[in-house]
Amino acid sequence: MRSAELTLTLLSPYHASITSKGTYHQSGLKIRYEPAGSEEIDLYDLKQMEEIRLFPADRIYFKTRLGPARILKAVREGWMPPPPPLTEKRTLLREGPIKEKDARLYFITLEEKGKKWYSLRWVSADEAEIPLQVIYPASDFETVIADYDSLRTEPSDPARFEPPPDFMSVNPY
Repeated sequence: MRSAELTLTLLSPYHASITSKGTYHQSGLKIRYEPAGSEEIDLYDLKQMEEIRLFPADRIYFKTRLGPARILKAVREGWMPPPPPLTEKRTLLREGPIKEKDARLYFITLEEKGKKWYSLRWVSADEAEIPLQVIYPASDFETVIADYDSLRTEPSDPARFEPPPDFMSVNPY
């Protein structure tokens, strides 16, 4: 399992930048994101295309399907390969160090049915291509920067990516 401190920054010409931080864990296509200062933990199963929102204080959780916007965000940030019909084209822009790691910078073009999305993605220079920094437009005027810091490998515990057995599902369906 790989873990990192994830900082998301939204840049906008209309207001001050907005920053959120948290701890990110990934094992295969399962993600656990623990936002700093939040009472909620987000679990993602990218194989099943599901999101689970845990509320530890209340011992409850909600499970929902990932919508197209969440899937696009996961692909843009390098959490998963693009599922069909989404396709990805990479153009290597440079190789060099970032965050004291050998890295590659790619210009990424995602396309689905003629619609295109663009991003810049720094990844580790090894086979794993772990995301180090991703920059992409959130709208015509806003930009998202996702920074992955303090990257580390930790032992994987599959239970960490599932709701605890004593939590109650409060799905309305």
